[in-house]
Amino acid sequence: MTSKTVSRYLIPFLLIAVLLLAACGAPAPAPAVDAPAGTQPAADSSSAAQPSAAAGPILTDPPADAGERPVQMHVYNSPEDYTAATGNTISGYNEAPELAEMVASGALPPVEERLPAAPVVVAPEEAIGKYGGPLRMSITGQNTLAAEVGNWWVVESLTIHSPQGEIIPNVAQSWEWTDDNKVLTLHLREGIKWSDGVPFTADDVVFWWEDVVLNTELTPSPPTLLTRGGEMGVLTKIDDYTVQMTFSQPYALFTTYLGSWGFSRGAPTGHPKHYLTQFHPNYAERESIEAGMAEGGFDTWTDYFTQMAGNLNPDKPTIGAWIPQDLPPQPLEIHKRNPYYWKVDSAGNQLPYIGEIWSTRTADREATILKTIAGELDFSRTGSIDLALLSDNKVSGNYRFAYADWMPNAFGNIMFNFTTADEVKRELYNDVRFRRALSVAINRDEIIKLIYKGGVFASQVAPMRGAPYFGESELFQSWAQFDPDLANQMLDEIGLTERDNEGFRLAPNGGELLLIIAATTAWPVETPELMELVRGYWANVGIKATVTPEAGQLWTARHNAGEHDLSARGAHFGGGPVHPTLNSNTFALAGWQWAPDWALWLDSNGAQGVEPPDDVKRLREIREQILGEADEEARNELIQEVFQIQMDNLWSIGLVVDDPRFGQLTVVHNRLRNVVTHSISGEWYPMVPAHWFINE
Repeated sequence: MTSKTVSRYLIPFLLIAVLLLAACGAPAPAPAVDAPAGTQPAADSSSAAQPSAAAGPILTDPPADAGERPVQMHVYNSPEDYTAATGNTISGYNEAPELAEMVASGALPPVEERLPAAPVVVAPEEAIGKYGGPLRMSITGQNTLAAEVGNWWVVESLTIHSPQGEIIPNVAQSWEWTDDNKVLTLHLREGIKWSDGVPFTADDVVFWWEDVVLNTELTPSPPTLLTRGGEMGVLTKIDDYTVQMTFSQPYALFTTYLGSWGFSRGAPTGHPKHYLTQFHPNYAERESIEAGMAEGGFDTWTDYFTQMAGNLNPDKPTIGAWIPQDLPPQPLEIHKRNPYYWKVDSAGNQLPYIGEIWSTRTADREATILKTIAGELDFSRTGSIDLALLSDNKVSGNYRFAYADWMPNAFGNIMFNFTTADEVKRELYNDVRFRRALSVAINRDEIIKLIYKGGVFASQVAPMRGAPYFGESELFQSWAQFDPDLANQMLDEIGLTERDNEGFRLAPNGGELLLIIAATTAWPVETPELMELVRGYWANVGIKATVTPEAGQLWTARHNAGEHDLSARGAHFGGGPVHPTLNSNTFALAGWQWAPDWALWLDSNGAQGVEPPDDVKRLREIREQILGEADEEARNELIQEVFQIQMDNLWSIGLVVDDPRFGQLTVVHNRLRNVVTHSISGEWYPMVPAHWFINE
């Protein structure tokens, strides 16, 4: 058995205990030197600059460990909103010392001119920070993977999740819907500037829409999330800071989508018209574009434009907190402070505090772990696989843990080919009694003991635990009990009473009944092991099965082509930063793992695929209701109806789900402060990394 395998088997057993004792190496947090966020005294332009520009450490208390402190930071839509909520005022703005020097030399305009009329105010998690850096991170792998900051932290969407998980204004300072929820008016935050100082206006959003989304060469198939009732929305410029989206049907959930994972949330705010027109044939001369294509080695103008429009292009202006300095891959990728960033702290200090982010490329996961335990990384998303090793080195590495949420992972989810050409099996697979019998024949508690050693929960596929989806509820325990007697009874009732000389049940036509489980080796890697256990449990109730491991790409191709008998891999149901309506498994959308042919029939209005049962059609009907429903409580009630339908039909069989906090576990060096102990997203982008600071 390899060391990696031993690690995977041993670590989950220690998972809960280790995390509960995660802070044992550090004393309990003491009060911060600065007043807690939201209670700072009224700032003035002279006093507010002092803590942010101070030399040396400003916090002497140890940072809190994973989950030890509720989220303290708050994001306010404007200085006025901050004052209304706290009674404190911001009477002036300050900036990083190096930016102040540029202002003094005439290289930059004053900070007041670089900020919008109403900057977003971030009341910090722990304290007013200090300017400096660098923040040290890693990129694992010698390929084109980019630094995490480039993928997530520089995305500034029109709306955004607050640190408390609510959708709040961001680039859009406000919005309103018409009473029928068909017309959305978005008021952009006036005075935001691109990193080159050019104003961000409605023209940039309109350029994205008209010249990217509606350009059939760049976007052959417009995203379905921009449509309602099969019709594309219509975007109209009202004035320089106002745009309007009109849909053919109510679409109240669209403002949530604008700031959510699963939607191209950075696209409407990531296309500076003044820069990108030089690469677009609607504006630039073809000869100029072709010269750029030749220099960059591009075969088509669309590939060339896409590269120039990407977040990794160091020449493209951004409204994010940091600017990339080179195209990846580089041994060291550096992002530098955007002098025009449009958020401030509650003392009026322009963010970000951290001037540079250094992302060092490592050879593999093991190299990243070694740098982490050596204390050479400030922020490292390692997950829980190496938890024991990381825990043993917390003191010497001078770091702590932080939780983060995501959709719960369901491991070893079993799916049926409901449209198989085998008529006998097709009839069985479409009988919910057969699926339920196979589910209760599985000993999930034993699977947890043998494979995971703890750290996961016996469950069908489930959404996020806690409000508003309650993935821990009894609903998701439906048919998850271990009851082989009930399984035998149900199989007998179906008519599978005849057996061969080995004791295996025969098919209703008297022939052999053999279930062939195609188990992916990609995600999770232990799927073949899980299915071998399942094969044994089913044998105990007379169902003969065999397991065929398949590599990830092959598995996906064969599964989507309907070539599998049964298949198994991981699955999700949504929750956390991913609204369930964005999850294909929850609502039988394109890519539905349970039954691709049924989803195809729905997507093509019956022109392709196989017509699904009425309950599958009902999932889509409910989704249409949810998209147009303005009341969040009513939306959540409809989602619970969907989960009830899923559990009643048991179109797939789940084995276990994990706790996303552990799977998204992050290592934070103790010199990095203002990091929350529990992020609402594994991407961390709603937690405003721009207000993190180096405490030394």
